Amino acid sequence: MSTRSYTSYRGCNIEVQVTPAKSRALGGVYRRFRVSWTVSLPDDPNQKVASFPEQFDFLTDQEAFRYGEKRAHTFIDCMLSTPSMKGMASDDSQQGDQASSV
Repeated sequence: MSTRSYTSYRGCNIEVQVTPAKSRALGGVYRRFRVSWTVSLPDDPNQKVASFPEQFDFLTDQEAFRYGEKRAHTFIDCMLSTPSMKGMASDDSQQGDQASSV
């Protein structure tokens, strides 16, 4: 299994794991790659926000890594676009404004 950690994206850490797999087809057995990705918070990397194994096999490990990173970005974008997350972000900025005016 290969693992890559990516730079922080919108305040979240991303880790992508790729594992080799074998796929059977008419012509024989072929090497494929499976991917799973994990999103965690920067304050506590052990606290996983999400961790998903994907259901697809990829021809190369590079394709699997790219796919995992993009899926994690999409998840983070969706998570931050929900009204509850927007409210939390605006509460944090208001608290920062209040602290700076004191």
